[in-house]
Amino acid sequence: MMPRPRNLLPTLVLLVIAWSVPARAAPAPMTVEAIFDLAKTAVGFSYWWGGGRWNLTKTDKGSCSGSCPSCTHTGANGADCSGFVAKVWQVPGPTPITTNSHPYSTSSFFCATYHWTNIAKGSANPGDAFVYRDGCPGTAGHVFLFEKGDPWGSSWAYECKGCSYGCTYSLRSVNSAYVVRRRNALVGGSDKDGDGKPDATDNCGLVNNADQKDTDKDGKGDACDDDDDGDGDTDAKDNCPLDKNPEQKDLDGDKKGDTCDDDDDGDGDLDTKDNCPVDKNPGQGDFDKDGKGNACDTDDDGDTILDIKDNCPLAANKDQADSNKDGKGNACENDGDGDGVPDAKDLCPTTADPAQIDTDGDKKGNACDPDDDGDGVPDLTDKCPLQADMGQGDADNDGKGDVCDEDADGDGVPNAADGKAIDNCTLLANVDQDDLDADGLGDACDGDLDGDGKANASDNCPQSDNADQADGDGDGLGDACEGDTGEVDAGATGTGAGAGDVNVPAPDVAADTGAQADASPEAEADASPDAEADAETVPAADATAQPLVDARADARDVLKTPPVDAVAPSDARLGTAGDARPVVVAPFTAAAPVNTGCMAVPAGANWPGLGLLALTGFWLVRRRRT
Repeated sequence: MMPRPRNLLPTLVLLVIAWSVPARAAPAPMTVEAIFDLAKTAVGFSYWWGGGRWNLTKTDKGSCSGSCPSCTHTGANGADCSGFVAKVWQVPGPTPITTNSHPYSTSSFFCATYHWTNIAKGSANPGDAFVYRDGCPGTAGHVFLFEKGDPWGSSWAYECKGCSYGCTYSLRSVNSAYVVRRRNALVGGSDKDGDGKPDATDNCGLVNNADQKDTDKDGKGDACDDDDDGDGDTDAKDNCPLDKNPEQKDLDGDKKGDTCDDDDDGDGDLDTKDNCPVDKNPGQGDFDKDGKGNACDTDDDGDTILDIKDNCPLAANKDQADSNKDGKGNACENDGDGDGVPDAKDLCPTTADPAQIDTDGDKKGNACDPDDDGDGVPDLTDKCPLQADMGQGDADNDGKGDVCDEDADGDGVPNAADGKAIDNCTLLANVDQDDLDADGLGDACDGDLDGDGKANASDNCPQSDNADQADGDGDGLGDACEGDTGEVDAGATGTGAGAGDVNVPAPDVAADTGAQADASPEAEADASPDAEADAETVPAADATAQPLVDARADARDVLKTPPVDAVAPSDARLGTAGDARPVVVAPFTAAAPVNTGCMAVPAGANWPGLGLLALTGFWLVRRRRT
């Protein structure tokens, strides 16, 4: 029996693939870090089907239009998925990124193992390639470079993913059809902490620190170094953990070392602007205007004679002439207050004032100026004597004006720190700092709590965003914050008013609209539950018409049932043309203050049924809902 001829087509196809790819010589050794360094340079370039080239200058990124493979690419640079992976893996051999090359397709990565090895998905490492192909050789597929994440779910990846995307770095999903390939000849390929840095070069091999920051350059990353600045003081105790300061100097005792403190002397003036950065001098007095404040200037008058030897420390007198030999130089002899400043130059000639500080610049020193800040408020009563504050506002009544009070509203939340606002209501105490609409203005002082553009006072839902102010039942409370859409439940049984009821009893009414309603107790409907079903039969020409009941939410539970004989006479009936139904209106007494929306009724007030209701447009009736 002759053997059946075998189908040699699959074998021939694989041979064609093998012949069309470069030889299997081992690729040059490469680190995972080097792979990602190349991958990052491709981000932003266009998708180029069949291409594999880009540059470091990010110029001429190219463009792609259409749907690949029938897409159109313009420009000199770009890559498709397999051209990108081959280039960053540098297989089959080293190739400059500026040289266009496309040695493999996704079929090569999926169906063969030229310069890579199959890896179980659960063992995937940064720098591995995830590849999908619809068969061998197949017709379609994709490959991307895995950085980190869940090999079965969402992973961060570098890839040239299509004409409309180009070459990207992004979070993407990974389905079960993808398999994993690892480049051969990797150096230091393992990455135990998953930070994208091979253990061989990772400065914190067991701590994720993709930035590899190493402040003291000791080869140990800050993420795992207990002395980041290498000054011999562990970070837990170092008052400047990222700045070397072995002496741990802290001039102002604020727990922040001078090396990293931007205000060493704690006088409120930043070191970069302080004319005495290590000597407190909040007034920044500088008598000789040499840029060095008096507090730290050893020669305040700039006459080259040190203050400790100068017979006129605040009057330039290089010759130190002292005619009367009294130890006071001639230049400052005329000094009535004896503060060392000649009267001719003294801002306070009769008040000792060696500092010569003049906050408001009125040529009168603070020492003798009754209004140091020149705001028109005497220092004795000024809540901010060194800061102009004509309004004298003091939100927290602590005696310190809002202008100079670090916590103007006294809620324990500072107004600002380091030039940035902290308290979202600086003049209104709000410890919780609630901010419903997240607009940076606290609820306590926000005129529009929900940020819908409607002021609270006119917003029918001040705490619910409802720019359209929809109010289906017209009760003044917007739909966005109201569960009740307008249906008034007036069907409670018994004699008591239920929640949502306006309890205004109505007597039996004759079918004839001209008939008088019997106001006697005997004519009143039986209020017992058993009798209620027949107690309020109201004849009507139009069976579909219903009495109008306007029961605002804030009035529903505060109305008292009037006495039975307080029924309006028949001539008090309200109706419209063609409406044969009588509407009987009864007065009521408010048990508590009532706000109907257009008037306020105080507690205990008797509200005449017809006259006032006609003026306000409210019809109060009892009705039965069956």
